[in-house]
Amino acid sequence: MILIVAEKPKVALKIASALGKPEKKKKNNAPYYVVGDIVVAPAVGHLYHLKSAVPFRDYPVFDVEWVPTDVAYAKSYVKNLQFLAKDADEFVNACDYDVEGSVIGYNALRFACKADISQSRRMRYSTLTTTELASAFDSLEPPGFAMIDAGLARHELDWIWGMNVSKALSSSLKTAVGQFKLLSAGRVQTPTLVFLEKREREIAGFISEPYWEVIIEFQKDGIPVQAKYPQRLTTEEEAQRIYQECLGATGVVTDLDQKKKTRNPPIPMDLGLLQSECWKNFRYTPQTTQKLAQGLYEMGAISYPRTASQKLPAKLDFKRILKGLSGSPQYATFASEIMQTALVSAQGRKDDPAHPAIHPTGDQPKKLTAPMHKVYDLIVKRFFAGFADPSVYQSTKVEITVGEHPFLTQGNITVKDGWLRYYRDYAKIVEEPLPHLEKGEEVEVTPQVLSKETKPPPRYNPASAVKMMEKLGIGTKATRAQIIDILYERGYITEKQIEVTPLGEKTVEALTKDCPQIVSVRLTRHFEKEMDEIYEGKKEKDAVITEAQKELTGIFEKFKEKEAEIGKIIYEGLKETLDRENVVGTCPLCGEKLRIIRSKKTRKRFVGCSGYPNCTHSYPLPQKGKVAPTEEVCECGAPLVKISGRTYCLNPSCESHANNQEIVGICPACGKDLKLIYSKKTGKRFVGCSGYPACTRSYPLPQRGNVTFLNEKCECGAPLIILGKKKEKQCIDPKHTT
Repeated sequence: MILIVAEKPKVALKIASALGKPEKKKKNNAPYYVVGDIVVAPAVGHLYHLKSAVPFRDYPVFDVEWVPTDVAYAKSYVKNLQFLAKDADEFVNACDYDVEGSVIGYNALRFACKADISQSRRMRYSTLTTTELASAFDSLEPPGFAMIDAGLARHELDWIWGMNVSKALSSSLKTAVGQFKLLSAGRVQTPTLVFLEKREREIAGFISEPYWEVIIEFQKDGIPVQAKYPQRLTTEEEAQRIYQECLGATGVVTDLDQKKKTRNPPIPMDLGLLQSECWKNFRYTPQTTQKLAQGLYEMGAISYPRTASQKLPAKLDFKRILKGLSGSPQYATFASEIMQTALVSAQGRKDDPAHPAIHPTGDQPKKLTAPMHKVYDLIVKRFFAGFADPSVYQSTKVEITVGEHPFLTQGNITVKDGWLRYYRDYAKIVEEPLPHLEKGEEVEVTPQVLSKETKPPPRYNPASAVKMMEKLGIGTKATRAQIIDILYERGYITEKQIEVTPLGEKTVEALTKDCPQIVSVRLTRHFEKEMDEIYEGKKEKDAVITEAQKELTGIFEKFKEKEAEIGKIIYEGLKETLDRENVVGTCPLCGEKLRIIRSKKTRKRFVGCSGYPNCTHSYPLPQKGKVAPTEEVCECGAPLVKISGRTYCLNPSCESHANNQEIVGICPACGKDLKLIYSKKTGKRFVGCSGYPACTRSYPLPQRGNVTFLNEKCECGAPLIILGKKKEKQCIDPKHTT
């Protein structure tokens, strides 16, 4: 019997289905699939994780061991593998073909199955199509110890680095102020925070400088044109002088340069490019994009997404993929057009020995969610675009002279779509037409002076932060998005346009001042390179781990000397961050701070005065929804806060609550007004009758998105509404459809 271990249940079913007609069975509440003498059994991601092998009372600790995961449902899958392994003669690791999948399968085989890894084999594939999976099984490879060792090294390195630094930071806080709080740090996480904090300082220290621009405007053939004086002016006097000299004067076209230029087709996407495109087009965070792409991969709709390749090798069966896509009415025309080309794809610079660039498989996905469909559509159209001709556009540069002053303008207009026919929706190319102009032509212009200021560098967003991590050579394609999410979760950063919190700023300040090796990008990049060399067979895992332990031992010797100083600085940031998050205003009775408090007894949150017990003033809060201070005060004297984006007076007796209850229709049960109401207890919105409690008629509403009330009623008497951007009217009563 051959036992194949897959990474997840969905993948196990795909593999089994590719090898024949599988019979689904269950043992220990976990599924597995039988195809003749082949059994395909899934893991559920990591079944084992690293843990300290000795009590973790002080740092550093380097003695670690792999132990079964604490996740309850995963234990069933371990038992399943233990049971099936008893009758197995051969073992195959069919987890994702990367370092992470290698570790998952390796641990499952050596711990649960008690298999001889040297005699096991590896199944290599990049898509979950029947053809590729069957081919991968027919050409099994050796276990791939270099890839396994690279994965094991990364896990161990991340553990000894992250756990020890986190322990050190938490200990420093306790040493300094006697307060324990679990603080987080990591081999990649902390250097990432450093470059985000550097941008924060650049923005804070930026001094805007005024400058002036002079422009002229005119119109021809119904097309407005704006031309700019070619220099920024540092004094208003100079700008006004040029303005006055242009006022009432006629402009003359003194130079005209028209050229046809090309835009090459976009290159195939690696994970980083996909994340960047999805942020640009849909504002999906890198982690969201990664999860959606993983879902599409597991459905068999796209190739393996965690790839670093920007190349599509010729050995891919492009005709088969296009033929599959032509089965979709949405893509049939495009696929047919591309099949008439030479089928030579554009290629990027980066390569990945394990997987090609992300591309559709040709298999039709079913029942896609709206976000998954957006990502899938982008991937498919990017695939089409890579085979198409360059786009051609006409670039027109015009110089218009007014008196002795030149003004420049430029227009671009596409004259041949090429690849834009397929990818225009996502390319974000703006057409800038100019009217027909001839050299020597006169135009009546209107001058204008614009007063402006220089701007600080832009904040990072999650996508640009991931891109910078890639540029710096820290983290991996699979982990970078997760690192950004961790920084949000730990309270080091906030907002989509990333702002570093005081806790993040002070953590970087303390470590940079007293322990700079921990925040060193250079050191992190060094070990990233060494792990790549393990993967390539150029370095030994144990040698790299020993080097890291030696490096960390030296770092922590210096850290302990400065532990109290580091803790004091971090405490300042922690206190300020907690104040920003929890202080919502000033108590109208005593002037002390009003804070969000969670009851130790009931775990319910409320707003209470920090002057307690001398002042017992408090306000209730909805138990759900993010509460954010506004620094504004209601007419009743209570602070105004934002709860899930809605401005809300903390005083439950305030008239503003009644005023905010918008009348949206007439109650079909009693004839009184129906109102849009936000629950004081949960913060959730719904429509309810103003005749309550005598009339209890109410209608639920979705908690996200816009709701448009139409002042129209359905045949059942309930109001008609429009949800979000949809154009269709619908009845508010979920039990009734129109």
